[in-house]
Formats: sequence, structure tokens, C-alpha cells
Amino acid sequence: MKITLKDIADHANVSISSVSRALNNANSTALVNDQTRLRIIQAAKDLGYHKFNNSLQKNENFSVNKKVPKRIGLALYDVKDKYQDPYFSEIIYGIESELLDQECILDFTFEVQDIFNFNLFGDMNEIDLGVICIGPLKHDFINELNKRVPFVISVGGIPKLDIDYVTVDFRNAAMQAVQYLVDLGHRNIAYIGGSSQVGMPIDQEERFYGFKEAMELNQLDIVPEWVQDGCFDLTRSYEAMKQILNTQSPPSAVFTASDKMAFGAYKAIGEYGLSIPNDISVVSFDNVEMSEFINPPLTTVQVHKQEMGRIAVKLLLQRMEGGIPLPLISYLPTKLMVRSSCREKRSENYMNV
Repeated sequence: MKITLKDIADHANVSISSVSRALNNANSTALVNDQTRLRIIQAAKDLGYHKFNNSLQKNENFSVNKKVPKRIGLALYDVKDKYQDPYFSEIIYGIESELLDQECILDFTFEVQDIFNFNLFGDMNEIDLGVICIGPLKHDFINELNKRVPFVISVGGIPKLDIDYVTVDFRNAAMQAVQYLVDLGHRNIAYIGGSSQVGMPIDQEERFYGFKEAMELNQLDIVPEWVQDGCFDLTRSYEAMKQILNTQSPPSAVFTASDKMAFGAYKAIGEYGLSIPNDISVVSFDNVEMSEFINPPLTTVQVHKQEMGRIAVKLLLQRMEGGIPLPLISYLPTKLMVRSSCREKRSENYMNV
């Protein structure tokens, strides 16, 4: 069985970042103290992690000749997303895993606002400095970041600037999800989306465009009361679903722009005494781990989140080595994971509200 950095972290009772630092940066005592580093090294040995045997031996001797790794950081709108949002946490897990495989470390994490508050990179060597931006961020932030950091890549953003991107075609994937509902006979379809954290309104987000295009392609009306802003938040999506169910003639299906918002919608639907999918079908976006284990299992668009993180690291390191002359956009494929939250449209009206 392949041993991963998470296995080592669990065995040593430390974070994944600490494992990465301990195995790849023996001389930086400010990052991981000696006692913790030795515990991590022993855990790696106990588990039979041989990939970096030479590196582990150097760590045991605290060799002063170890090559200093490139400094790579993460930029997020809100650092809490790193730990609380399952979508972002899977991307970051992929980033940290690939950095470890490449014998590099994740050196720092910061929020968008920090770059405008102080000289964040003032004491860093610009030659070996790169930043991975997670999610859609404002253009003025990325432009400012580009002035201060020589290597910038976006993961999950919408390609509009001259930087590298690793992302998915959100619009086309959303169209396919809505088309799946249409093919099941649904004509009255609601949408719970999210005005983005960077100020983009709900009706200018790529998944909404996909929803809109699918509805127009099938000559279906978009009912304004059925388009609600869930803000990519559990509570707000729960309230958004209640608003939809309180309309005079509720829809037979709903498309949510993230699994997190689908979970909020599930709660509201259950509280109204309705059944998924017998009374209302739900299709979503992201395919986070929990989507397979809720009841009923959620039909959702699979996004290869960990692979997005891994590819971003590979692309960034190639860029830092001078191996890529022009900005690149890497689109990863998506797939609709059909589970049990949708069914063919029933002819009867299930609610009188």
C-alpha cells in the first residue's frame, strides 16, 4: 500500500504541513522543532516510507549541505477556507502532496487583504518565490501580486489574466448538470448559486451562465424567485431553499452551484416534509467526499480537486525553472456522478403553498 504524507501525519500526530517541512527542510528549525522533526522521521521509517530515504538520512544528521527549497505560498480570500471548506481543503491537500513529492515545502499562507496592508514579501528572495492563488480572486489583487512575485498561478479561477491557470470549465459542466435534469423531464428548475467572495454577483458567475444557457437551449423559463443566492454557505443556502419552497408553485428540481449549498438545501427540503428525489430532485457541483454519504447520495459534478492542486505545483515549478515561455491554461475534465438524488419528473403537483 502506498504511504502518503497524511499517513505519516496521522501516525506522528502532526499536521501534513509539518511532515512536508520535516522531510524536506532539515535546517529550518523555525518551521519544525528538532523533537517534532525526529518524531516525524521515525513515523516515516515505521510506516516504510522510502521515497526520500536519502533526505531522511540527511535530516537525521541535520546536514548543512541540503539544498534550500523554493519558497512557495498560498493566497486565499479567507484562510479559514483552508480548514473549513471541503472543496478548498482537497485542492490544498493535492498541493501539499505534490510539493512533498517534489521535495519542496508550502512555506506560507496569506489572505487577499494582507498584500495591501504590508510588504508581505519584503524579506524574500524573489528568484525562488512563487504563489498559488486558490479560487476566484479579484483582478486588482492578482495584478498587485504579479508586481511583487515573479511566479503566480491560479487554481479554480476564471482565466482572464496573463498568468497560468489550472481550472475546469464551470459553465459547460453546469450546462450538462442542468441538461441531465431536463432529460429526466424536469421543466421547472431552480438555481441556488453564490455571489462570490470577490464581489461577483450571482448572475455573473460561470455556473449560473451554464444554468441559463441550458434553460434557454431547452426553451425553458427562468423564474426569478427560483434563483437564490446561497453565498456558498450552509446557512444561507438553507434559507435560499426555503425561499424557493415558499413560492406559489415550487419547482420539481434544483441545481446548486456547490455541494456545500446542496447540504443546506437538503435540510430545508426535509423540514418541509418533502422527499428527495420523490418530491424534488437535486443536482450539484464539486463532488466533495461527503456527497456520497448523505441520504440520499447526491448527484453532482465531479471536480478533480486534488489533481488540480498537483498540476498547479508541477506547472509552477516548471515555470520557475524557465521551462514554459507563455501563460498556460490547463482545463481538467469533469464528470456528472449520478447517484440517488434525482428521478424522472412526476406529473402530479406535490405542494400546495
